[in-house]
Amino acid sequence: MKRFKFVFDVESISGLQVLALVREFLNKVYSPAAFFLHGVKTDIKTLEKEILKKKSWPSGLVSSGFELRFGLLPALGYCFLVLEELESHNNAQLEEEIEAILGMEGFIQAWVSDVEYDFWQNATDPLEYEGSGRSLSGLPMRSNGLPPPLDQMEIDISENPGRSVHRQGYIEAIGSTMWLGDLFWKRVGMDRLVIISLLKKQGFKVCDHGSFFKVITSDDVFSDDSTLGKQRALRQLLFGLK
Repeated sequence: MKRFKFVFDVESISGLQVLALVREFLNKVYSPAAFFLHGVKTDIKTLEKEILKKKSWPSGLVSSGFELRFGLLPALGYCFLVLEELESHNNAQLEEEIEAILGMEGFIQAWVSDVEYDFWQNATDPLEYEGSGRSLSGLPMRSNGLPPPLDQMEIDISENPGRSVHRQGYIEAIGSTMWLGDLFWKRVGMDRLVIISLLKKQGFKVCDHGSFFKVITSDDVFSDDSTLGKQRALRQLLFGLK
């Protein structure tokens, strides 16, 4: 299953505006789109009232085979939208229709990832491995840095190319397909023209869509370490990191 994640400037767009965008997108592809909250069908007016109260979206929202999430991190200067597949969809059709969301003011970045691979690339709790019957053998460990009695050892994911790190104004993360808005380059402090040139020299496909660039590393989502070299190269070029 795939996950699409979008990041916007926190001051540029509201939860209600994003709901309208997502509803329009889903209606184009899966019309008519019905929304369910914890398995119970709900109408748009009820959703809008809930969002007006909390600004973020309620948990457990599902439509058209996607789990939908929207949240705000005002201290870091951005908000995010997640479309996570609960059933498989036509990737080409999705990406074509998604571009309406990417054209919004305040768009920073978006990427597509494999849900399971993304989870394990970011899992730090040994109990998650033990509960899933996965071996911890050979995994790097480090202290969580908390004082006793809260201190404990956790999995060190700092070298994982698929890790997601929350930064001021953006998320340090990569995907097999990425969309990078004008704000992205300002937030990461990288020279757009230089990086785009380097991406092309490394063999990445880069498409200029005016208000954003689309970077394609692979036709398939990153799902294992068979594309480790590409993942590391992409991360290093975009963020100056491994």
